[in-house]
Amino acid sequence: MDSPGGELGFSSAFVPTPIDVANIQELARSGVCPMNSQLSKLRTTMAAAPAELDRYDADIERLRRALSRLTSEQSVLASYTDFCRSVFPHFHFCLPDDLYVIFASTTDDEVDRLVRRYLLQLGQVCTRWYRVAMDTPKLWSTIAVDTEVWKWSFIGDARLAALLESSLTRGRNSPLTLHLGISNRDSDVVVIESLLEHAHRWKNVFVSSSGAPCVALSSAMISLDQLEMLDLNVDSWGRLPAFQNAPRLKYLAFSGYVRDLPLLPWTQIKTIVYDSHDTAGPRYSPLSVLNRAPQCASGTFYLDLRECPPHEPWDVAIKSGVNQLYFQLLVSEGDDAVVANLFDALTLPNLEGLEIYPSDSASPPIWSSSHFLALVERSGFDSCLTWLAIRAVVSDEELLRCLRALPKLERLLFTECGSSPASFSTTITDNFLRGLFLVRGMASVTPNLRLLSLRCGLHFSDSVYANLLATRARLFDGKSAFGANLWWFGPQKREFSVEAMERINQLVVDGGISFNTGEYIPAVHDSN
Repeated sequence: MDSPGGELGFSSAFVPTPIDVANIQELARSGVCPMNSQLSKLRTTMAAAPAELDRYDADIERLRRALSRLTSEQSVLASYTDFCRSVFPHFHFCLPDDLYVIFASTTDDEVDRLVRRYLLQLGQVCTRWYRVAMDTPKLWSTIAVDTEVWKWSFIGDARLAALLESSLTRGRNSPLTLHLGISNRDSDVVVIESLLEHAHRWKNVFVSSSGAPCVALSSAMISLDQLEMLDLNVDSWGRLPAFQNAPRLKYLAFSGYVRDLPLLPWTQIKTIVYDSHDTAGPRYSPLSVLNRAPQCASGTFYLDLRECPPHEPWDVAIKSGVNQLYFQLLVSEGDDAVVANLFDALTLPNLEGLEIYPSDSASPPIWSSSHFLALVERSGFDSCLTWLAIRAVVSDEELLRCLRALPKLERLLFTECGSSPASFSTTITDNFLRGLFLVRGMASVTPNLRLLSLRCGLHFSDSVYANLLATRARLFDGKSAFGANLWWFGPQKREFSVEAMERINQLVVDGGISFNTGEYIPAVHDSN
C-alpha cells in the first residue's frame, strides 16, 4: 500500500521550515522564554511528533522492501538483456550511416543497399549469424530506392528490380519504412509496382522527385492501413489520390506548393512540417494547410519570405486550433513588416506554445509588438499560451509589454540577436529583469513563470539578476524549483561578481532555484 505521501514516502505536516529551525536555534541560544503563541506551537509539535515518527518508521520500512524488490528485478532484467544480446547480434549498429541517402548516391551504393551487403557480410561470420540476418524480417524493414542512378548501372533494370523484390520478400509482414527517389523514367513503373505489392506494410514513407511522380504511384487507389508518417518532396502531384486511404496517417512533412499535394486524409493529421527549401513562393500557401487540418496539434514551418511584398496583407486568413507552432523565418535584412503580416494572418485560440527564430545565418526577424498584442487579444493567449521562445530584434520595453499580456506563461526562452555586430540588440537589461520581479501581493509580469532561459551578451547588473532569481525562488510553497538558464555569447568575457554568485548558489542549495550558465553553444543549448 502506498503511504499518504505517495510513492516517494510519507511527509509530515509538522516538518519545520528553515525559518522554524532558525527561530528555535535563536531561542535556545538566547535563553529567552518563548511567547505564548510560540509555546502553543511547540507543545503541538511535541505532542504530534511520536506518532509522526512512527509513520516515518513504517514508510522507511516499506521503501526498504520496495528497494529490495527493485534491485532484484533490475538484476534479473540486466542478465536477461545480456542473454538477448548474445542471441541477437548488433546488426543494426553495423548499419552504414549513409545507406538511405538518396539523390546523392552512386550505382554501387544502390546495389549495396538493395542487397543489404552489410547483412550479407555479417552473415558470413557463422551459421547462426547467417540465419539471424536472413530470417529476421525487421532487419529488412527499411527500403531505399533511387531510380535516378538505375539508368547508369551496368547491371540493368531487370536485375536491380529482382534485388529489390528479394529484399522486400525477406521483410515479410514487418512494417516498412520506404525512402523512394523517383527519376520519372518509364522503367520506374516496375519499381513502383513492386513496392505497391507491399503497400499494406508501409509505415513511414519518404518520397522525392524532381518532376511529376510515376503515374503507377500517384494514381493508385491503395490501402495503406499502417501508414503513419508521410514526407513528400515532390514538385507536382496534381489532385491524385495516392495517399487518401490511410486511416493511421498522423504526420505530414512536405515542401513546395500546397496546390501540388496529393489528396490526403486531412482530418486525421496531427503534425505538419513544411520546408520551403529556400524557394520563395506565395506566402500563404504552406500555412493554409492548417485550415485543412482541424485536428493538427503541432506545426513546424521553415518559411522563405524574402520576396513577399512587405506592406501587403496575406491573401489567406489562417484560423487553427493548433497547440504548438514553430516558425523559422528567412527574411530580408531590415524588413520590419514580415512578422507583422504573419501575426495579422493568424488566429490561434488554442495555442499553448510559440517559437519564432531566424533561419540559420540569416537576418533576424524584427518583432512587431503591436501586431503580436492584436494576435494575443484575437486568439485569447491570456488564457492559453504557456511557453514562448523568441529570437528576434525587439527592445526591452516592447518585450515586457508583450509579456504583460501573457499571465499564463510558464516558460520563456529569449535570444538576443541583430543583423550585424553594430546593430546587435540589447534586450536583456536591468529594466527588463526588474520588470520580471515577482513581489507577493502585487501584480507582476508572468506570475506563473517557472523557467527563464536567456541567451544574451550579459548587458545587465549581476545584482539585479540575482534579485530577480530571489523573487522567483520557490522555497516554501511546495512547488518545483524555479528554473534559470543563462547562456552568454562567445565574445563576452566578463564573469559574475563573487557576491552575486554566492547569493545564487545559496538559492540553489536552499532548493528554490535550479541554475545553469556558461557560454552559448547552439548544438547543446538550443533544446533548453
